[in-house]
Amino acid sequence: MNEKRPLLLHNARLVVPGQATRAELPAGAVLIDGDRIAAVLTDRAEIAAATAAERIDLAGRIVMPGLINAHHHAYGNVLRGTENALPLEQWALYTVAYGRSLTPAALRLAVLIGAAEMMRAGVTTVLDHFPYVRVAEAMLGAYEESGMRAGFAPFIHDRFDHDILGVALPEDVRRAWEGAGPLPSDEVEQRIRALVGAWQGRAGRIRILLGPNAPQRCSPELLALWRRLAVELDLHVHTHLLETLPQARHGRSTAPGGTVGEMDRLGLLNERLSVAHAVWTLDSERELLARRGVTVVHNPTSNFMLGSGVMPLADYRRHGIAVALGTDSANSGGRLNMFDVMRTALMLPRPVLPSRDWPEAGAIFDMATSGGARALGLAAETGQIARGMKADLVVVDGGGATMVALAPNLVGLVQHAGPEAVSAVMVDGRWVYRDGRVLAFDEAAVLAEFKSITAEITRAAQADVALATRTVPMFERLYERNDS
Repeated sequence: MNEKRPLLLHNARLVVPGQATRAELPAGAVLIDGDRIAAVLTDRAEIAAATAAERIDLAGRIVMPGLINAHHHAYGNVLRGTENALPLEQWALYTVAYGRSLTPAALRLAVLIGAAEMMRAGVTTVLDHFPYVRVAEAMLGAYEESGMRAGFAPFIHDRFDHDILGVALPEDVRRAWEGAGPLPSDEVEQRIRALVGAWQGRAGRIRILLGPNAPQRCSPELLALWRRLAVELDLHVHTHLLETLPQARHGRSTAPGGTVGEMDRLGLLNERLSVAHAVWTLDSERELLARRGVTVVHNPTSNFMLGSGVMPLADYRRHGIAVALGTDSANSGGRLNMFDVMRTALMLPRPVLPSRDWPEAGAIFDMATSGGARALGLAAETGQIARGMKADLVVVDGGGATMVALAPNLVGLVQHAGPEAVSAVMVDGRWVYRDGRVLAFDEAAVLAEFKSITAEITRAAQADVALATRTVPMFERLYERNDS
């Protein structure tokens, strides 16, 4: 991966900032020096005169900014094929059950398996909302190994859904789920500070965020810690927000102004916060999120799979709220394919809204690139092809059976592209995927190692999976629908 520098990618079509949805993509070249874009050239004479140690002719190909997966849980990459036919609160019982069996070695494999899938689908950056702060080092080491750019947001939480939502559990079931209990807040603080000190900016690609699981899952003490650490450590924050109807009902019944109003009262809403899902907000809450500059991360495939609802994308856009896109976990949203997510987000509003309110492909593409960069606090670093930005680039074959078109434009890219069209991926100026092969690590060895431990994971999870099966009916009343 020792590329010659400067490197000129030329004779390509470019997706540049401000690209009109239906306009033909301009022909041009990208000059890369080190880990950054040194120039974006569209004039033939300038391209011919450019000084480069290596020139790569990309005739018939499109160069686009790397896609950004702005909400993901990497542990789910080794939980494919587990429970996927229950609403969130019940589904999560199985996810926690299997998660208890995952060793640091298994979690490393989870990161690398997901990285391989995402890079093949043109993803250069991911925001991993990670629940197990005790073993965060294993995950961070894997992200450094992966070659990807990663935002890492370790959970903080100290309240359980059964208590929050008023689900009565037999005492033995409660004890089994709560175990030794959550980490005390002082230990949480120590661990977060240690991670920031050791990993912030590592390899030029690792970014630590604060990752409260969800506001309702944090005690007043932890909410205060959230606010204080974000300020003292200069951290962006990522959290779940009002993913399901039971969560929305709880918020509206326990706090004036609901969950969003309470967050604002506590000083938690600001332009450094990104919230995943936000399916069940009221218009007044969306207005408040807009005023505070919060970014919303739309996860349409996961919301579908778990039956959580449909995020009102048009309403968020009407309020001028910045929107990013995410796949969520592999065991909820399915494939880590941001092209699938873009297509779903593009189509989802169409059955219920007049065509004038449908999002255009260009707007969706921006959500998957510059919108994601904003969620990670990297808007000045990545998400666009422009001089001075990080060289996080994807090369798409525009001449394959799925991509051949009358003219290359964003309509074709968003509606038709997929992993099969991705021929190369660059992160930080280095090729990490090229011509069907992951270059940053040995993908085959990772997959073989995972196959060797699947039986062990299944065996270790048996008792907790049985506990989940016993507990699921106790949550059933949460889904008795009435007016929200």
